[in-house]
Amino acid sequence: MSRLLPADPSPGVASSTAPPAGAAAPAHRFRPEVQGLRTVAVLLVAVYHVWIGGVSGGVDVFLFISAFLMTLSFVRRLEAGKGPQLGRYWTRTFSRLLPPVVVTVLGTLVMVRMLFPSDRWYAAIEEAAATVLYSQNWVLAFNAVDYYAADTSRASPFQHFWSLSVQGQVFLLWPLLLALCGLVARRTRWSVATVATGVFGAVFLASFAFSVVSTDNEQAFAYFDTRARLWEFALGSLLALAVLRGVTLPGALRLVLGWTGLVAIAVCGLVLDVQGSFPGWAALWPLTGAALVILAGHTGDPRGADALLSRRPLLVLGEASYAVYLVHWPVLVTYLVVTDRAKATLLHGLLILLGSIVLGVLVHRLVERPLRPRAGRHQLGLVVLCAALVLVPVSGARVVLDRHAQEVAEQAVLENPGAAVLTGDLAWERDPQVPTIPNPLVREGQWSELPESCDAATGEWFDGYKVACSTLPVDPDAEVDAMVVGNSHAEQWLPAFQRVAEDRGWNLVSVIRGACRFQPVETTDNTECRELIGLTDQYIEDHGIDVVLTTSTVTADEGPGEQIAPGFSQLLDDLDERGITVVGIRDNPRFSFNMVTCIDQDGPDAERCNPPRAQKLAPQNPADALTGRHGNFVSVDMSDWICPDGTCSSRIGNRWVYMDDNHMPRDYVVTMVPAFAEQFDQQLGQRTRPLPAG
Repeated sequence: MSRLLPADPSPGVASSTAPPAGAAAPAHRFRPEVQGLRTVAVLLVAVYHVWIGGVSGGVDVFLFISAFLMTLSFVRRLEAGKGPQLGRYWTRTFSRLLPPVVVTVLGTLVMVRMLFPSDRWYAAIEEAAATVLYSQNWVLAFNAVDYYAADTSRASPFQHFWSLSVQGQVFLLWPLLLALCGLVARRTRWSVATVATGVFGAVFLASFAFSVVSTDNEQAFAYFDTRARLWEFALGSLLALAVLRGVTLPGALRLVLGWTGLVAIAVCGLVLDVQGSFPGWAALWPLTGAALVILAGHTGDPRGADALLSRRPLLVLGEASYAVYLVHWPVLVTYLVVTDRAKATLLHGLLILLGSIVLGVLVHRLVERPLRPRAGRHQLGLVVLCAALVLVPVSGARVVLDRHAQEVAEQAVLENPGAAVLTGDLAWERDPQVPTIPNPLVREGQWSELPESCDAATGEWFDGYKVACSTLPVDPDAEVDAMVVGNSHAEQWLPAFQRVAEDRGWNLVSVIRGACRFQPVETTDNTECRELIGLTDQYIEDHGIDVVLTTSTVTADEGPGEQIAPGFSQLLDDLDERGITVVGIRDNPRFSFNMVTCIDQDGPDAERCNPPRAQKLAPQNPADALTGRHGNFVSVDMSDWICPDGTCSSRIGNRWVYMDDNHMPRDYVVTMVPAFAEQFDQQLGQRTRPLPAG
């Protein structure tokens, strides 16, 4: 997390040995140990990112410190009878925060355009906009639990801005709460500190309870969720209020507290599963450590932790810690992309760390510090200018990309036939001037769905299970009710399933959840998938589904490794007892790398991007062994249209066959629909048990 600026222009905070309430408040004075603590936090964050690949807890310390400083400043102002001056506070704060952000964002966009694979440009444009709008944490939160988000395994160069977004949102909310505390204090004659203690105590309890529950249920989302982080800010505010009321600690105890807190912060990431258990109860560890350091304060003893934290190198870096935090992550991610490494070497990591410190200090001294306008009008103008410097160019870039994608799509029928070239009926030759589709920069529209959303009656069945539910228009006179179930690899084939259903006059509903294959409950360890499978099976029974369409095999990302889907034979038996026919489609090849990146880096004709079919698929469809034993099974194998002539091609008919490491884009699947329908008819004609024709 960034160095969070104090709400008051002066950088100091009160002494931990402040006089009791009612006594004259001491003048603001600089507390070097807090500045040094910022340095420790930013170094921990950077070190863990560069070498360990984990989370240190340093972000939580920064969130805590920001609320501590802001609350001290606001409560002092309110108790002195001054107004909250919200507009002035917001313009001053964001005019200080945004300039280094804008410089970092624009510099990162330049690096992405020059050095990153083209399929990452579009996401970078969207995240750059989210960054200056302080909504990046929500983008990452929804992507973290969205199976269909664009390749979340690869870190975004803007990923670290999530904490800045949370900070910005709290910088809007906290002054409102503090102003409310001031208003209540005037009406009730209570002190502002007393009212604020009650308000932030309530925020702490509510948010902490929410954080513990949400972290346990959906940690990937909770990690970026502002609501699950508010208690960390509230705890910092409560500490500030305690300091204002007066805390007197013996010198020996303060020595112990200072070192205990500093060591606790330093070892947090080594002792706790920060990445997997935060921001729940485990986040109390680093926050307690930070609180102990602040309570210990300035001991005046050379043996104290504050003596270490007050050394000049730490103070200089602490002043620039905000900028260092901003630049270190884009530098690291760019290095990993350029070198194609998963982690930095020791030497390279040192160079990244030192380079980030130097670059951060330069940004601080050349951008952050000079661009601190004094007048409110100039501050507001700077905020607007900063937002425009990012939003205007990225909005323009998105318009250009979208327009280009639309122009290419309009020519697709003639210039991009896709799988149609495999029929031998087309006299087509690829024009190198015509771009291959879909545009890797624009992924929208490449996931398939049926024409209509599920109505309330259908959708209510699956509330809370994150399913994609869609249907064909319901025909009350249809003789067959069919259902597409399973994971994203079944979802890919919705255009083909739709064609089959429409040709026969079937009703068709699709209930899909990424990474949840339809299989017997006892064959999966995923709790949510087990619940969804049971619910889906009950839906099939209650709604009299006649035909189930799903995947029958599972491929592997390394080597052939293709096999019949776990429990699929048992599934056929279970559905056969109820008179239900199963249409199973063979799985498509998977890869251990992103195919779009492979094409971008090695070229579309590189062998790595076009491996031999024998390396990815079994010699024969494993599901063929089930056709003779299960009279209710219709097997469809489209591998000849994905891996023709013994090669799993990256590009067929001027269309990309993959949009990531294992999913086919809709733009290619739709060109296989005629071949799918023809094969389905052939397989149906070979069945000994008739299927209703509608």
